[in-house]
Amino acid sequence: MAEYRRYKRIVVPLDGSGWSRRAVPHAVDLARSNGAELILLHVYHPPAHEYVDQIALAGQETQLDEMLEQMKQDLIGLRTELREEGINVRTQMIEGRGTSNIICEYVNNENVDLVIMATHGRKGLRKLIFGSTADEIVNGVHVPVLLVNPDKEEHETSDTDG
Repeated sequence: MAEYRRYKRIVVPLDGSGWSRRAVPHAVDLARSNGAELILLHVYHPPAHEYVDQIALAGQETQLDEMLEQMKQDLIGLRTELREEGINVRTQMIEGRGTSNIICEYVNNENVDLVIMATHGRKGLRKLIFGSTADEIVNGVHVPVLLVNPDKEEHETSDTDG
């Protein structure tokens, strides 16, 4: 009898924050149990050359390059760590504006079966002002989305620590 695998490609959007990385253990568990490929996705914003004077941006260009290189190295380090655990994993970095739209487009066009991401837990006015990437992705993709609440994760961890 053929083995049934529901999830073959799992995407984890990462923004470089500790919050976003809390989705990774859940993704690893599901990737391992399904024999799925894990894709660590990072969308980064290009400098706003058209809006900023070139002279003002010149001093920041090196800093922007360093930040991008740091994120790339963080993704490579995480990829290496997960590969050592036997996980089929790759990284994808995409430059552009409109993070939610880019993630949705990637998921909908790359035969992804599941998205696993952490929420930042914004509520009320903060959510209204800043929007919710998680909400936009849930409504913009055609696959299941597993949302990890970092606040709950931290609380549950502290409960088990004694």
